[in-house]
Amino acid sequence: MKTYFIYSGLFVFLLAAACSSSKDYSGGSFTGGEVTEVCDTTAGFQADIPEITFVRNLQGQTSWYASPLVYDLDGDGNNELIAAYYNLYIFDSSFNLIATGDEGEGRIYAPHVVADIDADGITEIVVGRGHQVIVYEFSGGALTVKDGWPASVAVNPDDAPEIRGMSAADLDGDGMIEIVVSTTETIEEEDGGSQIYVFNHNGGLYQPAGGHAPAWPRYNALAGEGNDLERNGYGHHGYGCYGLNVGIGNIDDDDELEILATYDNHHIQAFKIDGVAINASPWFTNRSNEFDGERFTWGQFIRWADPTVEEAHYHLHEGEWPHPSWTEWLQWTASPPSVADIDGDGYNEVVGAPNIEMHEPYETQAYGIFVLKGAYGNGDESAMRKEGWEVIPRGEKPISVDGWYPPGGVPAIMIADILGNPGLEMVVSLNDGFMYCFSASGEILWRYNYRHGKRIMYASEPVSVDLNGDGIPEIIFTTYGDPDRTDSGNLVVLRANGELAQDIPLPNPGDNGNGSGSPAAPGIGDLDGDGRLEIFVQTFDHGMDVFRVESTTSGCKPWPTARGGFLRMGQIDPR
Repeated sequence: MKTYFIYSGLFVFLLAAACSSSKDYSGGSFTGGEVTEVCDTTAGFQADIPEITFVRNLQGQTSWYASPLVYDLDGDGNNELIAAYYNLYIFDSSFNLIATGDEGEGRIYAPHVVADIDADGITEIVVGRGHQVIVYEFSGGALTVKDGWPASVAVNPDDAPEIRGMSAADLDGDGMIEIVVSTTETIEEEDGGSQIYVFNHNGGLYQPAGGHAPAWPRYNALAGEGNDLERNGYGHHGYGCYGLNVGIGNIDDDDELEILATYDNHHIQAFKIDGVAINASPWFTNRSNEFDGERFTWGQFIRWADPTVEEAHYHLHEGEWPHPSWTEWLQWTASPPSVADIDGDGYNEVVGAPNIEMHEPYETQAYGIFVLKGAYGNGDESAMRKEGWEVIPRGEKPISVDGWYPPGGVPAIMIADILGNPGLEMVVSLNDGFMYCFSASGEILWRYNYRHGKRIMYASEPVSVDLNGDGIPEIIFTTYGDPDRTDSGNLVVLRANGELAQDIPLPNPGDNGNGSGSPAAPGIGDLDGDGRLEIFVQTFDHGMDVFRVESTTSGCKPWPTARGGFLRMGQIDPR
């Protein structure tokens, strides 16, 4: 395979460059590296990214993190654009708004799922709005709520949690799609509320054949084997999931998929499809007097940044009990888990970007990349750190906001082969004003400063598409910032080596108290069928901006929308 050199400068990795002062809003970027085709070439090598032009603005509402999708919903050969704000919006291939879904109350926070969930030939669109999971069918150019839906995650509708994460997959291989959601529920013992729900295609709680019953929701407050109240003696204790906190993938030796969830109590959990949590390696054991020597599930123990602290505390049971006053712990408030075989050894890893906290009150020092092994074989290495990732690669001190708005960026990792190197790359914003690219071995390959000289600016989840057909995918993301700075929204395109290709201010910004710019990952596809890709950018403040890539190419799309694909699994869409 032919190798092209997009960037001919020296790739110099200096600690000073990687750790520039947080007051230096415009400095600190570095690029580099040799890149190789990773997609089928469709247009011949093009060193330049085609011009990207603004086409038009589309009607919308306040956007959160529900990245738009392009899909032929009714199989007529013409694509539709599916956008989710507070309502669901469907546009036709000529950019006309043709249908809206306004069932329920509240916002659609998490990216929506598009799939034929029951294999009946009709495509469904699944959204989490407020406390409800709503499934729409699209047929005859209209949206209708599917029989059996909506489903609720509320024990008490007057004090209902919000759905913040959504993922979907055929968990058991029977051809039907299950829907997994995470919620902001904080207490499971007192009122029966839970954080993770799995629904079947009919709107009922999912119960796999032959699995533990009841399977879902979790955590439950039930005693007995397979339940959560007394698991491994200590039991399970869940807390709210505040930012796209679910992912799905196979992390053991069977053919069924596993569900990964992250929580706002320093825990990351792995579930079998029947809701039973997976044990971590027997290397980890409980140190408390009451449960001394008992095993942990993945989600029964706090993860500490320093691996020697974990060894002393959970394995050797010696030394001072760790505390954030003197050592760093990991928090998963809004850190989506992903599943990928990052090094190509045939075994999937679990990857996340927790915030690393210390001091009292807790203060985030940085966001980092945490990579854990799956539960393969007899589980001896389940939930242990991947070799080479013992020390967590991290960003700089994150940008802080005085108040709630704009909300911090959700550190959702894009995982794909973008450079042609062995293994996969991980691209993510770590809320410090930089977009980072990490290698499969944890090396920082490049980073790009997207801050535009502003004190407050965050980035969306990045997506990756080959925009010019040269076989090398680009990295595309948006920015957003302070509600009072209406020039905070930009569409940014980077080459695979982190070099800036295009930086386009979003036109005609509006005003919105939540923020200025675009928090959701852009969606990319050829809506109108003219062979040119469109880039769809949802904003807090002025609906959706549509841009066109002025080059005729289908382009490969390793990660064309939030969470990897239309099922939002946290990995490259298997379809």
